[in-house]
Amino acid sequence: MFRKILHGTLPVLAGLCAAGAATDASADAAFDKIKDRGELAVCSKVDYKPFGFRDTDGTPIGLEHDLIDDVRLRLEEKLGVAIKVNPIPVIAANRIQFLEGGKCDLLIATMTDKPERRRTIDIIEPNYYSSGVNILALKTVNINEWGDIQDQKMCSSQGAFWNKDLQQKYNIELLTFAGIAETEQALMDGRCLGLLTDDSLAAMRLAQERWNKDYELKVDTIMDASWGAAIQQGNPDFKALMEETITDWHKSGKIMELEDKWDVKRTPFATSMHEKYKDS
Repeated sequence: MFRKILHGTLPVLAGLCAAGAATDASADAAFDKIKDRGELAVCSKVDYKPFGFRDTDGTPIGLEHDLIDDVRLRLEEKLGVAIKVNPIPVIAANRIQFLEGGKCDLLIATMTDKPERRRTIDIIEPNYYSSGVNILALKTVNINEWGDIQDQKMCSSQGAFWNKDLQQKYNIELLTFAGIAETEQALMDGRCLGLLTDDSLAAMRLAQERWNKDYELKVDTIMDASWGAAIQQGNPDFKALMEETITDWHKSGKIMELEDKWDVKRTPFATSMHEKYKDS
C-alpha cells in the first residue's frame, strides 16, 4: 500500500518540483533579456518638453531620460555587463500597449498611476512624480472657473487620464489628438475654446514668449495624480530593483535636482517625497 502511494506520489512531486524550477527560471526573465541584449528598451516620451524631447541632433533628452540613464547604470552594476538604452518613442495612446506587447522592458513616460492600469502592468511604488490638469487658453477667453467649459469644445491629448471624467462632468465636446504638437496647433488654430493640459507641461510652455504673450492658465489645477514607472507583470527581481531605485531618487533628492536642472518649478510632490524618505 505504502509503495503504491509513494509510486503515485513521485510523479506529482516531480511535477511540483518542475513547476517550481520553471517559476525560478522565469523570475529573472526581464533581467535575462536585458543582459543577453546588453540593452534596456524603454518606452519614453520625445514630445513632452522638458520631461522627454529631442536634442538638436535627435538624441532623446529631458528629466525622464536622465532618470532612465540612472536605471541603466544600476542595471550595469546589477547584471555585470555594459548596458545601452534603446529609447522607444511613445505617446499617451500607445505606451501601455507597447509595454504589454514586449516592445519595451520599462516604461517611464509621464504615465499617471491609475487602478485600471495596474490590472495589466506592474506600476512601481513609490511613484516618481506628480501633476494635475488645467486649462490653457487665450488670455481673452472668458474662462474663470471649471464650470465655464460646460458644453464647450475643448482640445486634449489621446489617452489623457482626465478626458473621460471631464467630458462626463461638463458635457464638453472633446477633440483629441495623438501628438502634443497636433494638440497645440488645434488650440492655436482656434478649433477649441481651450486645451486641457498637464500643469507641468503648461508651465514650461508659458516660459516661452510664443505662449506667454497671448495664452495663460485659466483655473486652479485639479485631479492631481502621481506618475508611475512600469514593467511587465511577472518580473519580481526587476520590480524590486525599480522600487529600490525610485525610493533612492526621493531619498537623495535626485528628482528635485533634476527639476532645477530642467528649469521646472519645484513640485510639492517631489519635496514631500524627499522629506518622507530622506532619513529612511
